[in-house]
Amino acid sequence: MRSRIVTLLPALALGITYPALAANNVDQPTKPAGPIKSLAVDQKSDARYVITTVPQESAMERFEMKDAQGRNIAYVAMTDGDVGGLVFVENKLTGAVSKQDALAFYSCRGYASATKYHWAKDANAWIEGLLAASQPTSAITLQFSGKSSWRSIVEVVNNPSLSQIGSLVDIGTNPLGILRKLNNARESMAERELFEKTRLRLMEVTTGTSEGKVAEIIKPEDVSFAVGGLVMAYPRFSIEYFIADGTVKAIQQPSFHVLSHKQAALFYVTNAKWEMCTPENWRNAMPVVNVPAPAVSTTPPAQTTEPK
Repeated sequence: MRSRIVTLLPALALGITYPALAANNVDQPTKPAGPIKSLAVDQKSDARYVITTVPQESAMERFEMKDAQGRNIAYVAMTDGDVGGLVFVENKLTGAVSKQDALAFYSCRGYASATKYHWAKDANAWIEGLLAASQPTSAITLQFSGKSSWRSIVEVVNNPSLSQIGSLVDIGTNPLGILRKLNNARESMAERELFEKTRLRLMEVTTGTSEGKVAEIIKPEDVSFAVGGLVMAYPRFSIEYFIADGTVKAIQQPSFHVLSHKQAALFYVTNAKWEMCTPENWRNAMPVVNVPAPAVSTTPPAQTTEPK
């Protein structure tokens, strides 16, 4: 059972200006201060810079993980532009994912979480499929319109039906520069301070942390029992933990457990073949949509948007 579970690390800093995920001891470029219209990515681009620089309006999901071989894998999926997603292996750009495959990967994992058990139980198999679906890429330029869609992370975490707090939350490792809008129920300074302290402690949880230590911070707001583990979900904090063998195996935002039970429409695709939403067949589950293929290159572009 243990071999089929991969480790996901939080990698969802939403448009912040400080270096995200600096805990990996990688020098981080300075984030641009203004709106981003395009982002050139090549083999020299830092994976953490890219996945945290994609505007929150344009991101559908993003995560970082260790695969079964111990390799560091980062992934960002977009709702905007012609590129569905980018895959990084060992901090280097390795592939681009089509819009159709990015949506299928997202929707099928949501379906699996809603009808069977949390997808992280079979995370390694899902990620192997994602790597196989990606088109080898060494350079690509992402274009952003600045417009969000209903599947954009910023819209999901701000949805009042999913949380008592209307908020834009980052799940990066750096606690500074957080943007959060509190509703009337948390206007008092004492409550706000307690909420922030709890949120910061939850953000400090890493893979390998014991279930008991997580529960000591705050009891789970929702729990789902699955074969091989359980999900401890915290809708108010826009975060969830997949627990197996008594320790945290996965950390994810947005919470697929919460979305699959409270807003499953995010995963819905008309005429999808839901019975094919398995780690082996998810690419065949979605109806074919004519979407222009992203322009990819095997040589780095002359310039990138990353500051020198």
